[in-house]
Amino acid sequence: MLLRRLALRFPIRGGPRRTYRLAIWLFLRGVAAIYAVAFLSLAIQLPGLLGSRGILPIAEVLAAGPAALGVSRYVQAPSLFWWTGGSDLLLQLFAWAGFLLAVLLFFDLAPAWTALALWALYLSFVSLGRDFFFFQWDSLLLEAGLLAVLIAPWRLRPDWGAAPSPPPFASFWLRWLLFRVLFLSGVVKLASGDTAWRALTALQYHYETQPLPSPLSWFFFHLPLAFHEISTFLVLAAELAIPFFFFLGRLGGLFGFAVSALLQLFILLTGNHAFYNWLTLVLCFALLEDSVLRRLLPRLRCDCHPISPLQRRWSPVLGGVLFLLSVPLFLAVLGVRPPRPVAIILVAIGPFRSVNNYGAFAVMTTRRLEIEIEGSRDGAVWMTYPFRWKPGDLHKMPAFVAPYQPRLDWQMWFAALNGPARTPWFPRLAQRLLEGSPAVVALFASNPFPGAPPTYIRALLYEYRFSSWGTLRRTGEWWQRELIGIYLPPSALRQTPPGQQARKRLPSEAAAPLPML
Repeated sequence: MLLRRLALRFPIRGGPRRTYRLAIWLFLRGVAAIYAVAFLSLAIQLPGLLGSRGILPIAEVLAAGPAALGVSRYVQAPSLFWWTGGSDLLLQLFAWAGFLLAVLLFFDLAPAWTALALWALYLSFVSLGRDFFFFQWDSLLLEAGLLAVLIAPWRLRPDWGAAPSPPPFASFWLRWLLFRVLFLSGVVKLASGDTAWRALTALQYHYETQPLPSPLSWFFFHLPLAFHEISTFLVLAAELAIPFFFFLGRLGGLFGFAVSALLQLFILLTGNHAFYNWLTLVLCFALLEDSVLRRLLPRLRCDCHPISPLQRRWSPVLGGVLFLLSVPLFLAVLGVRPPRPVAIILVAIGPFRSVNNYGAFAVMTTRRLEIEIEGSRDGAVWMTYPFRWKPGDLHKMPAFVAPYQPRLDWQMWFAALNGPARTPWFPRLAQRLLEGSPAVVALFASNPFPGAPPTYIRALLYEYRFSSWGTLRRTGEWWQRELIGIYLPPSALRQTPPGQQARKRLPSEAAAPLPML
């Protein structure tokens, strides 16, 4: 029925071969917009994350890199910062330069060269950002950004209102990337052996336990179990079956676009996954040919100028190399081990994060653990450091934040799941709060110690659950929680600030020394 309606709405007529100039135009505009959001997000958060008084200063990596990696650091952790240094001012200059370059790409100024500069700048942050940059959307943006370098016109003059003539195979590269993003997401869910996915109950937990729920997550969570089972089945079908329609001609592309775009919109409404789903949605438009998009964008004209001979000759070659590199990675997820020479090549190109595998939520989390960080001056009265976006205050309604990514809030979700032993950056966060680092404190919603930093820091671990309809109406609480235990015991800096005395130990701490940071 859906296929028939699509055929009637967008009839397929004979005539010239299919073209995808408008899809390429949308792809380049979309990548530029995502880059702009990503770099703006970095400009806001970098001082607290990678700055000199941040949680994981990039200067530490730059200082240790030459001795630890030698010359190979340029390949194992490719970054412009090896040559420029990583001062706080330079971090901000690179982030704002990325934002401005994204604007230039959006308005088609030297598009290929601008895309190349954006890719190099973003890779520079990702390579040295450590824990705060190990996200799939960072890898997806780098891979899509590198394809943008090959697809964007290799010219200097701007022509914003014209859809460019793409190089050969450009549409296929984008479809192949979209295919891998969606299909592998379905494969890893079943390959993991997770019972929630196999029993079709995964979405019964997902709305409540995902890192940053949206306002609609609470309402979807309270829908009947049958809805969760049906929607889980439809998600698996959309990821495992629909991607094959991407390569089945015009009608297959239309059908694949309709289902895949609806899936991405559904995820956008019910969660906050940074720009991952926004970028995936941009890739979906590569499934639509000009005859379809011309109905949606009637004022956009096609650029009749042919692409440069250099781009026509070399872009397919470079794109073909990326495709060939992605095939063994793709097959590895399906259980096919690459030959040793191929495996060596894949390891060598891995640090560039531009040919990747994908797969989100392979194992569904069934409990929501949250860390609450508290400070105290005397060890008796404790005050909470409220986060901007992640759950904390029981009365705080979940919010829409994507495509912006609050990287600390996201990492706190992983920190709660992994535990303190597998979260080596957490003590550094506590140390910065004890030092009163303005850059780190700015990552939180407010500062409970505006005059001077606290003497002690501790972290408690809670299990959070969505409240019931009755509780929300009666108390206004969106969440309910139960204390699980101590994540970080009360800790202090090695030297007590002048004029203050170390607090007396609590009875529960009498047998253990006070941790010093």
